[in-house]
Amino acid sequence: MRETFLYIRGGTAVSSDQDETSGSIMYPLSAFRGMTAGDSENATGAITDDDDRFTMFFTPMSAIAAGAGAAAGAVDNDPDLVVFDVTSGDFDFKALYEEFAGLVNGTHSNGMITIFDGVTGTGIAGITGVHQVTKVTND
Repeated sequence: MRETFLYIRGGTAVSSDQDETSGSIMYPLSAFRGMTAGDSENATGAITDDDDRFTMFFTPMSAIAAGAGAAAGAVDNDPDLVVFDVTSGDFDFKALYEEFAGLVNGTHSNGMITIFDGVTGTGIAGITGVHQVTKVTND
């Protein structure tokens, strides 16, 4: 079975593609843990009430050992997260979730779902930008 990937590019110029926080990132769909309306500024998952942002959580790109001699296991660690900006005002998060679910359950000839692409302006309706990308590190 082939994997579908979720693609996110926050930068508005191709020259910013390599940037760690606004460049191109891609997660396998199997790494998706969930999403919520609001803003999560750190990997502990605390959500603040914010009507113009939502957060997607992912299994970390890098497995992190729990301590000396411990086996690395990304599933047990804090999540990577991406916080998106959406159209301000009375934003309909349910419609966004439904569009995402429809994309996930659809067929993708290139194996990729574009969540947001700042260069081309494509992606899920209502997303206006990437506010923050937080990846769990070994630091």
